[in-house]
Amino acid sequence: MQNPFATLEDWLRRIEASQNELLQRVSAPTHAGPDVGGIELAQEVLRLSKPRIYALVSQRALPHMKRGGRLTFSRAELLDYLKAGSRAQKDLV
Repeated sequence: MQNPFATLEDWLRRIEASQNELLQRVSAPTHAGPDVGGIELAQEVLRLSKPRIYALVSQRALPHMKRGGRLTFSRAELLDYLKAGSRAQKDLV
């Protein structure tokens, strides 16, 4: 006689495997782009225009690197720049 709960246990194992796979996908980094790039990367991360990015670079307010006359930006540094500028949340009591 076959165990009546065997199919139920198999079904639960498949659900658990699917759940683990979904959790891994959700916790994976959300960006699909490169970690280092040019002005296009800065525009994508900061959502600013090219003239505004160039102005921030000239003021040395934006983290950047320059190699051979080309501007290069690091996604991690740009995200840190954004986080540093975030304001504290106000408690509404």
